[in-house]
Amino acid sequence: MRSYRFVSLFALTLASGPSPAWAFIDPPYIAPVQPGAGDAISVNVYRGDCDVLDIGIVPPAIEEHNGHITALFTGIHEDDPEWCIYSTGTETVLIGTFPPGSYTLEVDRRYMSTFGTWIQETLGIIPFTVLAAPSQQPIAAPTLSSAGLGVLGLTLLVAVFRDLRKRLA
Repeated sequence: MRSYRFVSLFALTLASGPSPAWAFIDPPYIAPVQPGAGDAISVNVYRGDCDVLDIGIVPPAIEEHNGHITALFTGIHEDDPEWCIYSTGTETVLIGTFPPGSYTLEVDRRYMSTFGTWIQETLGIIPFTVLAAPSQQPIAAPTLSSAGLGVLGLTLLVAVFRDLRKRLA
């Protein structure tokens, strides 16, 4: 009888423990990190199952005044985990290209509450500088072709056979 109570108490303790976070939004970040003149700048936001940053029906409102850029997204937020049907992932939205200078990007989102009122919140403020020259993006360069891989494999095979021959002799 005592072990049944212990198992019941242990199960109750585990059941009342923390559950995984469904509703979360990480701070936004821009890509490329150091943009140059003419580079397309986009904002990236990693979010959970209960949030959508941009629903696609209403395009994001992007305004720029004296180096201060505001991006307002109309999205969705669910408070009830039963309605958290959106996938976890990163949303990427193009902000635009800007001339050289220092800028501040304010990323805001708004969503409608359960009671029909708009809730607006700031997700993050990102200061960045656009350089005069376009940024150099890394280019993937192969380090070993298929022919080089074949020669490497053959060389290793010969070395193994030579080593085996020496050990057996």
